[in-house]
Amino acid sequence: MKKHAANTGSPKKPLTITLVYPPGDQKISEPVPPPNLTIAVLADALIAGGHTAIQVDAEKDWFDRVQHLFSPEQTALLFDKELVPAYVSGKAPEKLRLKYDRMGRLLVKELRLQKSDLVGITLVDIRAEPLILNFSALLAHAVRKKFGARTVIGYRGLPKEAYFHLMRRYPCFDYGVYADWGEKALLEIAKDVAGEKAAFTGTVVRKAGKLRNYKGDGARRPYAPPARYEDHILEKYKVSDSQLFARYNSDFPFIKKLVKNDKRYLIVPYVFEFTCPGACAFCENNNKLPPVIKSVDQVIDELSALKEKGATGVYFVNSSFNNHYKQAEELCDRMIRHKLDLKWFDCANLRVMDEHLLDKMKAAGAVKLAFGVETGSQRLLNYVNKGITVEKARRLLEYSHKIGIWNHIELIAGFPTETQKDVDATLRHIDSIKEFVDIYTLNPFYLYPNSRINREQARFGVKVLPYPPLQFMNFFYPIYRIIEQYSLKFDEVGGLKWEEKNRQIIESTKAVAGKIDSVATFRAIGNEHLYLLMCLYDKLGHDNKELIRKMVKILTLKFKPYNLNFFMDDFRTSFSKEKDMRIFQPLKNTPFLGKREDTRSAPR
Repeated sequence: MKKHAANTGSPKKPLTITLVYPPGDQKISEPVPPPNLTIAVLADALIAGGHTAIQVDAEKDWFDRVQHLFSPEQTALLFDKELVPAYVSGKAPEKLRLKYDRMGRLLVKELRLQKSDLVGITLVDIRAEPLILNFSALLAHAVRKKFGARTVIGYRGLPKEAYFHLMRRYPCFDYGVYADWGEKALLEIAKDVAGEKAAFTGTVVRKAGKLRNYKGDGARRPYAPPARYEDHILEKYKVSDSQLFARYNSDFPFIKKLVKNDKRYLIVPYVFEFTCPGACAFCENNNKLPPVIKSVDQVIDELSALKEKGATGVYFVNSSFNNHYKQAEELCDRMIRHKLDLKWFDCANLRVMDEHLLDKMKAAGAVKLAFGVETGSQRLLNYVNKGITVEKARRLLEYSHKIGIWNHIELIAGFPTETQKDVDATLRHIDSIKEFVDIYTLNPFYLYPNSRINREQARFGVKVLPYPPLQFMNFFYPIYRIIEQYSLKFDEVGGLKWEEKNRQIIESTKAVAGKIDSVATFRAIGNEHLYLLMCLYDKLGHDNKELIRKMVKILTLKFKPYNLNFFMDDFRTSFSKEKDMRIFQPLKNTPFLGKREDTRSAPR
């Protein structure tokens, strides 16, 4: 397998391209997040293609330093969802334009942006908030004025209709990439910027003031991409014991005893497999695609290189660590033999799992594993082709807990055909495994366009309803997070119509959330605390999991997320109903629902 499959040969005119990861208020609530993988992957593809790539982690710079340079008036202007589009469209009055001009110049200066031919901004963490888009628009407008640079925004999770909407609203954006294989799309955009003929793929392009869609051939990546992290960015994510505990409820003597040498930690995202051979009916992953997985040799080489850069932990963002049993076992053996001594986190496939492999994963450094349990109803597990039994899930969770691994389970409420009997089975299952589970992720059921349920509607007993082209547009500016914007609307054949089904999904999710609260509190929903877990496991080891549990419970009674300037101590959730909407309102900007953010590597 070629390491740089996106390389299309030396360009006729090499460009300087700046890749930006913008800030957002509601991304995650980790006290210390890992660095962004996307811009590192895109940088590798651009460099392999003969260009110069500059990475700018505006997320880290904004919350650490730059936001404090903005006056209250400037901050209010940045967050205004109407005035920023008016400014970049040339419709703002002169007094307001001058204020935004100063803000744009301040961003360019403080982010230390260099002269570039093209600026790429990833929207991978897009949320229902104005900061990400307004920040990106203000930056795009400023670099056009200062350097004459064009701007591309991208993320494969948004449909092309969303890019038409965004690029009309913010005419400072020149390209919008929705292609799954974003590296290829970006290299073609570079050709266009250089004045060469470009074969656009999965891209909305602004030409002569008009927007045109190029579907192209960017449907999938033929390789698992490498990431080229810049040392100066990784340095910002290295955290000492004292810095870490300062963000938690840690004013206790036992914490002071732990902090002796003030060791520094760094967790780095990494991927070696995108595809999944499973065929879970609710998943967007198409199991008919050929495997996209790196060799064990390549993985070991790349993990060793990350360790040399200072990594003490790895946040794998694979579809799953153990989709292929033999390869997972070999990788664990090699990690042990090469003494990588890296603590790591990943999803684990219960379908392809046994106690022997769990032992190997623990010995290789596994700290936290996320298991797709989904439901306690065997009928629904069979319906979605999960390939496991309720009893197998319970047995492996119990064993994983026994050997000291931090167990994270993912649950889905409101599957098609779900009945109260199925909900009750899930509630009983949560009770039966509560002693073995440390963290929960709860999702209402989403019907994804690429899922088997949508592709095989007759088989799964659903009928997808037509939706307006701009169905997704409210996603950008609702007051609360509107979960329905992720899902297609559908009727159950011979069952509930959409309005009834939507209400059922709400009630089912509330019931499961209530059960989790009763056995573990809402504090156990969603927050992974990666750096804290790595630190405690590093100091105390798997054999002291019960002690680690007690410490985490105390430490997380309150904590300060990286993007807030106060400690959070209220983790309750409230549910609201509106006509034809599913709304989950976290208190104090607490993101609590949804699987971990997909930081894989399309441009995003």
